[in-house]
Amino acid sequence: MIEDKLGPFLGTWILDTEESDFEQGDIPKSATMKIEDNFGMAIFAMNQVAADGEVTNDRFEALPDGPEVKLGKSGLVDAMRLVFQGDKNLISEARRGGLTIMKADRELSDDGQTLTVTQTVHLVDVASFKNISVYRKAQ
Repeated sequence: MIEDKLGPFLGTWILDTEESDFEQGDIPKSATMKIEDNFGMAIFAMNQVAADGEVTNDRFEALPDGPEVKLGKSGLVDAMRLVFQGDKNLISEARRGGLTIMKADRELSDDGQTLTVTQTVHLVDVASFKNISVYRKAQ
């Protein structure tokens, strides 16, 4: 069941800035990520305070292992999908024109207390960048 696979990812996660490593941009001062289950739909709510103090709140939802979701509001990407890879990885891919331009691989630690998000951004004709964010489960 998808709900069973999603279960370990649910909860509030707090960024460990000391353990995170960014190739592109600055590591935020602080960040939280909340993952909730709404009848099988995964809802992600992210709040971040950037190095310069700017606050960003972002939210998206997708059905794990479901169909690609078409997006209309962002000019950067036009579709997104969320898939499980085994029991420990939940991967989202943001796509434009059928090409994956951003991939976020959320890998759960064996004890379920750490979520390592490896975000790869592919800039067409330029380069790829990898940002690794390490989150600890809030108690």
